[in-house]
Amino acid sequence: MDDAYIPAHPARNRWRSLLWLLPVLAVLLLGAALWQLRQTSHAARQALSLSQSQNERISTLQDALGDLQQERGGLSQRLDDAAAVNRSLREELLGLRERTRTLEDALAGLAESRNGGTQALRLDEAEFLLRMAQERYSLFHDAAGALDATRLAGQALSGVDAPVYAPLRSEVAAASTALEQLQPTARATQLGTLATLRAQVWQLPLAPSARAPSAQAGMLTRIGHALAGLVRIRRIDQAPLSGAGSDLLHEMLALDLAQAQEALLAWNGTTYQSALSDARALLQARFDLTSAAARSFRAQLDALKPLPTAPLPQLGATLTELRRLRALETLRAPPPSAPAPARNTPR
Repeated sequence: MDDAYIPAHPARNRWRSLLWLLPVLAVLLLGAALWQLRQTSHAARQALSLSQSQNERISTLQDALGDLQQERGGLSQRLDDAAAVNRSLREELLGLRERTRTLEDALAGLAESRNGGTQALRLDEAEFLLRMAQERYSLFHDAAGALDATRLAGQALSGVDAPVYAPLRSEVAAASTALEQLQPTARATQLGTLATLRAQVWQLPLAPSARAPSAQAGMLTRIGHALAGLVRIRRIDQAPLSGAGSDLLHEMLALDLAQAQEALLAWNGTTYQSALSDARALLQARFDLTSAAARSFRAQLDALKPLPTAPLPQLGATLTELRRLRALETLRAPPPSAPAPARNTPR
């Protein structure tokens, strides 16, 4: 019984079975510690490398920041220079603006004075032309010359912008119309016809009853015929001028035509028609109308028309109105102003 097998304690057996696990655990713990140490070393190396990289980047950024600060300083200096240049340019621009304003004022004054001088010159020209038209018509009854002068005066007044002269332009146009109605061209033609007829008088043959007595009639008979003709020149009646000499009859006809010319120049219609009637009556009574020269002479004499009955233009009134308007404009004109003081250039 003593030699009998006695079994071990169960708990002690379990601890004995677990003792072989201790080296394995120790090896595992040691491996884990080494791995952890290795990981920590690797992390430390990475952290050190990252720190060095960050330090390099920080250094690079500091260098870049320094460069930017230098550039900022340069830009600030440039901005200051540009501001100074801008201030200088602004002062020059203000000075140029002031000089431009002064120049504009001077040009406006010059243009105003030039316009005033031009208008004064045109008014002088219009006054001279109206005066010439008045004198030509009143002295010589030259309606054509007066019409040309009046038209030129109207053209001169058309360049005057002052509204006060608008009624005067209407009056000048009315005077031109009145002169046109006088038919100066037809009047000049009639004057030329009368001059031609006066030159043709000595070529007209006398009627047989009006020819000069023969040389055998004697001196007393010839004197009696001459005196009889001279007495009947007074036109007391329209009886035939029997016995008048040929030279005297031609002179009488020429005098009638000359009287018609004078009346035409003087624009005397009554005297003009009376002289033409006397010339026709004398031609009918004392000249040979069967001849071609007398028939042509009579046709030209009958073709002369009476003077037109248009109203005479009032050129003197138009000229007086122009002078009155110029005098009023001179009184209304303001006195010349003093030159404006120079303005200070703003800064």
